[in-house]
Amino acid sequence: MQDFFGFIDHCGDDFSTSYYFKKNKNRLLYKHYPLYNLFLSYIPNETSFLMEDDAFILYIQGNITNQSQLQLELEIYQPHLSIKKLLKLSYEAWNVRFIEKLEGNFALILYEKEQRMLTLAKDKIGSVPLNFYHSEEVIIFGTRVSNFHHAPNFTPIINPKSLASYLQFGSVLQPNTILKECYKIKSGTYNRFDLRKKEYFYNTYWRLENCYKYKKTTLLESDIIKQAHQHLKNSIEKEYPNNTKVGLSLSGGYDSSTIAALLQEKSNGKLETFTIGFNEQSINEAKDAKIISLHLGTQHHEHYFTVKDALKIIPRLSKIYDEPFAEYAATPTVLTAQLLKEEGIKDIFVGDGGDEVFATADDTHFFERIHALPHVLREGVTEPFKKLPVEKIPYIKNLCNLPTKYDKLLQILSSKNIPQTIEARNILFRESELENLVREYTIPLLTTFDEINFKGYHETVDEIIGTYFKTTMTDGELVKSYGAMNNYNIRLHTPFLDEKLIAYMATIPSSIKIKEGIKKYILKEIAHQYIPKNLLDRPKSGFDIPFSLWMRNELKELVYSQINEKRLNKDKLFYTSSVIQIRDNFYQGNDAFKYKLWRIFIFQLWYENFKG
Repeated sequence: MQDFFGFIDHCGDDFSTSYYFKKNKNRLLYKHYPLYNLFLSYIPNETSFLMEDDAFILYIQGNITNQSQLQLELEIYQPHLSIKKLLKLSYEAWNVRFIEKLEGNFALILYEKEQRMLTLAKDKIGSVPLNFYHSEEVIIFGTRVSNFHHAPNFTPIINPKSLASYLQFGSVLQPNTILKECYKIKSGTYNRFDLRKKEYFYNTYWRLENCYKYKKTTLLESDIIKQAHQHLKNSIEKEYPNNTKVGLSLSGGYDSSTIAALLQEKSNGKLETFTIGFNEQSINEAKDAKIISLHLGTQHHEHYFTVKDALKIIPRLSKIYDEPFAEYAATPTVLTAQLLKEEGIKDIFVGDGGDEVFATADDTHFFERIHALPHVLREGVTEPFKKLPVEKIPYIKNLCNLPTKYDKLLQILSSKNIPQTIEARNILFRESELENLVREYTIPLLTTFDEINFKGYHETVDEIIGTYFKTTMTDGELVKSYGAMNNYNIRLHTPFLDEKLIAYMATIPSSIKIKEGIKKYILKEIAHQYIPKNLLDRPKSGFDIPFSLWMRNELKELVYSQINEKRLNKDKLFYTSSVIQIRDNFYQGNDAFKYKLWRIFIFQLWYENFKG
């Protein structure tokens, strides 16, 4: 697992480095200064390194993809210049702002000795996790907040608001973490800590919304497709590793199939493709993926996911993912990572971000119709209905989740903007439910949904896909893929998330992104240059695993071991009776409670592991 952990202790006393991390294969960096200590534990490998000179200490985990461009800007022409030397020269030229020029997926730690400044930085998309805690006594940072308890002067406490946020969305959205006073470094942001003044500030150097503030292109459609095609090729070229076997997670849909075609075109041998199949034919994509593989001539691997796989993997999710994470597709993604490890694959390409960059915007006209009416009018119309106590009406309070659906509809109709509309669509619990479920819960946390602000020449489609990009993709899809692959030391490559491709696609009118009802029109036109349309043009199934059926049968004993009165009373995080009611409603046959029970179940597994 490619993780790091560190802290700056302001006590000023020397200390022993006989921490937990000494038992692992980690290397330790320890510096004692008059007013504080600097400690870092990390594992050096192909995607992480530490460098130090008289001016700074720099640690990077991840992959920098624009080394050639940096050399051009620095006017350096050395074909075999090391990445360490390049970053040193970049820092000398641009100081801390060299971070803003980097492309790729990375987390970065920079300590400037003379200025006594600590900088924690994240790449523009936010692929590699980076968290921090800050107080008068200590600054803690690392990829996993679950390691923070190893630092001095820190006691990890579950934040009830974060727990409620997790229950709503299935993950903890930026900038929050599951722990009190611990935060994620936001995508495209670096935080600066002045160790003399014990102050910190942050600089957001890249925002997705800024890509949409310019006028739309007036190029011909054929030229648009040609340029998008080239941007995608360039992205793969930058991401493509040398001298290693490359794999691809192939579903048989447009996203992964297009990447497969471009990778196979570039590869000297057969591309290794991997598919997870299901015996339930309504959700099985394996047969489609095999057809694509045969057409492209890849070396194909498939594994049919069974309940035995689920029983092995689900209890391990709490160790693989740093925070509670309830995405159903996490389980088959972990299985894919296992298969890659068995085949000796160290680099995997995935199609994360394809929907958001090339535009799969559902219900565009629905959003437009809602927001065509003034917010004041919509809020006034819905206000009386919000006072109606639907959850107290005996017949319908447990019928098909009607109270939650009713509340969700009212929130959608009264939402101020599209991000709030999407947030309302994604919630699982009513606020009144959370108040009766989570102890010490008061009000919702502010999340990325509250910070999204589109201005300029954006269109409704842009705001829809942009909101999903910054929320469910960044804190959902990427967390799922990175966590699973990182656990097996497999490097993750996401060619759709190249910043130049994103910026270019932001200039395309929505009438071409979604042409005559055809979503991802540009990507599909690129794909048809490699794969016949009849092999691709079909409904997408997705990883809709039958977790409800498994919870009723094979997983039932495990569910009860995690959700019972003794355990809940001991943990004191939930109101026991409310959780037991959700559990019992589900096992009495009410499928409306399956998603709520699943999220509580996954949290309980995670919390058991967190407590040790």
